[in-house]
Amino acid sequence: MLWYCAYQALPQVRSTDLARRFLQRHDAGSNQPAFLRGWYTFPTGSAGFVLIEVDTPKELAAILDPYSTMVEWRVEAVSEFNYNQVLEELRRNARRAAEEDLKAGIPPEVVAGLLAR
Repeated sequence: MLWYCAYQALPQVRSTDLARRFLQRHDAGSNQPAFLRGWYTFPTGSAGFVLIEVDTPKELAAILDPYSTMVEWRVEAVSEFNYNQVLEELRRNARRAAEEDLKAGIPPEVVAGLLAR
């Protein structure tokens, strides 16, 4: 599963503090770079987000916890979508809904107007 992990340094934490912790954790082997799919930082160096791909929340926690005294995390599971597949699925759903509306007695011109949007 892919996780979006936004971070913001706590007020008393400097970007150099984060850099030191990062190096310590890397040397200790807990950063798990094989699971990082992307790492994006803002110009201050004290905020950004990481995309991490692991199977369980427990695995994710093992990567993020060493930084929890220095940053605030906002973590969400994310899914990648294929634009064309989503478009076709939405079209199918709209057609199905229009058919149900027609069966429910909604006039065809109203249904056509809804599909045109």
